[in-house]
Amino acid sequence: MYTKHMAEDERGHVRDEVFISNTIDDNRVFQQIRQELLQLARTMRTWNIDYPLKFIQLEKSLHEKKKELPIIDFPELKRIAENTPMPLNGEELIFYLKFHHETRALVYFEDLPDQIILDTQWLSNVFKCIVTAKTFRSVSIRHQKRWEEFHSRGKLHSVVIEDIFKNEQTILYQHKVHILNVMEKFDIIIRPNQSDRDSADECYYVPCMIKAEPERGIYQMFNVTGDTCQKSTWLCFKFRFLPPHLMNHLIASLSRKYEVAEVRFTEEKQTEKVFALFKGRAVFELQKTNKLSKLLVTTIPNTIQIQILEFGKGFIVKSGVYKNIGDFVTDEINKIITTRFKMTNVHFTKKWECGLTELEDVTGSNDFSEEQYTEYYCETCTAPHIFHGEWSNPQSEELLYSRISEESTESNPQTETTRQNQTITTKMHFLVRGCTKTSTNVSEEPNKASKITGLTKEEINFARLGMIVLNILADVLFDLLKPDKPHLRPRSDCDITYLYSEHRNLNKHIPSNSSHRRCPPGPWGGSWQDMQVTDIAIGDDIERIRLTRNEILHSETFKVDENRFTDLCDMLVDLLKRFDQYNKPTRLYTFHLNEIFTKTISGDEVKAFQVQIKNKTESDIAVEVEIEHQVQVLPQ
Repeated sequence: MYTKHMAEDERGHVRDEVFISNTIDDNRVFQQIRQELLQLARTMRTWNIDYPLKFIQLEKSLHEKKKELPIIDFPELKRIAENTPMPLNGEELIFYLKFHHETRALVYFEDLPDQIILDTQWLSNVFKCIVTAKTFRSVSIRHQKRWEEFHSRGKLHSVVIEDIFKNEQTILYQHKVHILNVMEKFDIIIRPNQSDRDSADECYYVPCMIKAEPERGIYQMFNVTGDTCQKSTWLCFKFRFLPPHLMNHLIASLSRKYEVAEVRFTEEKQTEKVFALFKGRAVFELQKTNKLSKLLVTTIPNTIQIQILEFGKGFIVKSGVYKNIGDFVTDEINKIITTRFKMTNVHFTKKWECGLTELEDVTGSNDFSEEQYTEYYCETCTAPHIFHGEWSNPQSEELLYSRISEESTESNPQTETTRQNQTITTKMHFLVRGCTKTSTNVSEEPNKASKITGLTKEEINFARLGMIVLNILADVLFDLLKPDKPHLRPRSDCDITYLYSEHRNLNKHIPSNSSHRRCPPGPWGGSWQDMQVTDIAIGDDIERIRLTRNEILHSETFKVDENRFTDLCDMLVDLLKRFDQYNKPTRLYTFHLNEIFTKTISGDEVKAFQVQIKNKTESDIAVEVEIEHQVQVLPQ
């Protein structure tokens, strides 16, 4: 009854409920709350992590200091660190700053080392100075036009910045430059990348403050017609729930890589050239010189969509021509979700839609497939279209040649009466390591390679978990062992079995709850039943990796049902987050994990994993797939 009027997504955030009486004190209820808090504390990033005693002394000093100054210069901070009862040297101080930045206790960036923000609440208040509704702000009459431009188009002129900071605290104005740089880091403000603009005209934009809509629609503003422009198919990122700020962060990321396009815009009967940054929509230049190729980014509820607009007359759309752009956008979204904001409950799938579909009607109803075809029926246009596959992996020339050759042979009436059936074997050799497939050789007997299709959901689940086991989980154990074993063999020669045995012999990271394992002798070994949710020591996660590896590589069906797949993925997400914090890899494990989750799995990869597991091999191997098919050939 208490959640009757809550939305389904809101109810998903309810973890547990505790009923407290306001008339009777029941210690059992409060003990239950304590246990819940303890379990929640165990999941925090700082739980069970060694914390140097030196840090405590400096932490106390800075806690008192931030009552006086919310922001401090690095030389002053260094002086305080050297005068504590347990002084910190330069390297220890940098480690202290990085650690507390990760835990959100302060704000420190290595490329902005001159000042450190001690009071994060003060920084939040600074952000509010910029991002504030017009109703609650006193606007300078002298710069009224600039202020109106800020509230409608999010354009932040230097005179508006001066008005904002001068009206605030003196310390805020003193550190104006550093604060603006920090706001850029957090994507609160962006500085559009423009090579041909005068530096005097530079200004910031605040994506979340942009309210202006395209006056005539994006297509009309850029004169996108069938005669002037080729439109790619839509690449759609569909979310179960799309956080509103994610689109703003994506626009900020794209504005750092690409130049923002400019367009004529009319407002209050005045026409001027402006950046193509509108509410929920933006256009970027993919070619700086001739500006014939543009990237359109837009959003509808729970979906982000991108499309390429090609204005060049001689441009030919080919398979995979936009794959790098799609991969970059995918990577940026993954970074925002997993690295920057650690939104564990936010996931997306990639779909595509006919490029002739209008912006408002795009639904992303088509799945990506490894099946190769040249034509499809569009239900929106109710007509057949040529399929170019511009967002997919480029089709090999051999497969294209094979399809064309087969089609031309079947369409030749002079040969139909002299054909006979013959079984042809095609052998394809490729190198497999998790999610990577590199074609190394194709030996062609009378015909070209055929494809493996018809994958079930359970087979795809199995392949994804196989990629995670062979790549990410092995990397985790290797990175964890390397500091303690200087002469460790190369990563390519290490599988999970070897790495697990080395960790057991080292006996540094002992699993918790060891004395209660159901499969003695301890402290190592055991089964899933020995693992509690609250067991999150490094040794516990080593055991989880072993158990996951055994479950996948000892599979006889090569399938994982949806419920088990979800349970394992949820467990692995939490596990890899902990190792991201502990191992601090140059490329986050969770980032690699999201790549595998969003990757399209081919039939060849599923077949390759089955062969690999049958051979009980975990290192990189060459797999030979033999495909028999019936073809019509001319008799000799």
